[in-house]
Amino acid sequence: MESRNTYAEVNVKKFLRNIFEISKRAGVPVAPVLKADAYGHGAVRLAHACQKDGIGFLIVAFLEEGIQLRKSGITLPILILNYFNPFYTKKAIEYDLSITIYSFEQMKKIVECIDQSDKLKVHLNVDTGMSRLGLDPENSLKLYKEMKNDKRFIIEGVYTHFSSADEPEDATNTKQIKKFKAFLNRIGKPRYIHVSNSAATTILNLPFGNMCRVGIASYGLQPSSNVQIDYIQPVMSIHSTVSFVKKLSKGQSVGYGHTFTANKKMKVATVPFGYADGLPRSLSNKGEVLIHSKRARILGRVSMDQIVVDVSALNDVKMGDDVIIIGESNGERISAEEVAEIAGTINYEIVCDISKRVPRIYIEE
Repeated sequence: MESRNTYAEVNVKKFLRNIFEISKRAGVPVAPVLKADAYGHGAVRLAHACQKDGIGFLIVAFLEEGIQLRKSGITLPILILNYFNPFYTKKAIEYDLSITIYSFEQMKKIVECIDQSDKLKVHLNVDTGMSRLGLDPENSLKLYKEMKNDKRFIIEGVYTHFSSADEPEDATNTKQIKKFKAFLNRIGKPRYIHVSNSAATTILNLPFGNMCRVGIASYGLQPSSNVQIDYIQPVMSIHSTVSFVKKLSKGQSVGYGHTFTANKKMKVATVPFGYADGLPRSLSNKGEVLIHSKRARILGRVSMDQIVVDVSALNDVKMGDDVIIIGESNGERISAEEVAEIAGTINYEIVCDISKRVPRIYIEE
């Protein structure tokens, strides 16, 4: 039940089409990244769509995310990218999840938590310039050899991660791939070699390896503010409704702190959508929504559960009318990228922050 007519519409077919189009151009399979509840789109539902569509590999960030997919009936290979307490390694084995190994300390702690008869699928994360997780190539080689000599580890894959793939001219990209190629020349070719994220795949056209890790672009969102990828389509749109319409007199203020005061007579509409739903408070007095396919500016501060917008130029606005927070209507569009730019952040944060109290409605059109 959605009593306030507020929801996120997620187009499953567009999601699958985006993956197909990216994979077609890359020439290698795409492993969708479904971390953070599929960037707010709903990991379980989209994972099942991937499985039904024949996609061969899924990626998440944390152990709990992988277990959630397994419990929902997903049988595809799943890679965990991030840290988890080694105490729970048996859970990774129990649910047949592949984990990321990135340090000697981590590996040794894991060894303490498993038995000689256990088999643990792993991918080695090599740091070639991101300086986040992983060891430099020389130490990664030592780590690889140590795991290779331990029959409890099944080394499925190796990968690295670009720091600047959204900036095509950055020389770091070439340096990183050179380091990673040199590393591979010393170990051979494991089953999975994956380097390219969304930006590297769609902007650099660099599908090095035999699989690409694609997150943001699979949801039809741009991996860079500098380059427009025109063959992907946004998967999610956010809708709410008009809850109240009233007139303002000149000099009348709106919202907490009276940060907006009308300098003339105005007509305004209240919308039951606020920062608790994921609308950045930084859109106060700056953001816009769509009503009747036309833009209406947010007046005053974004509240936890409501905003007030200017509908002075719109005719016949009434309670129950559709309000588009993110999406398109008759050629007019408010994108996650636009919202992010006004809010001073990135499109990733906008969709990830759409809260759980906004129901996801899945369509197959």
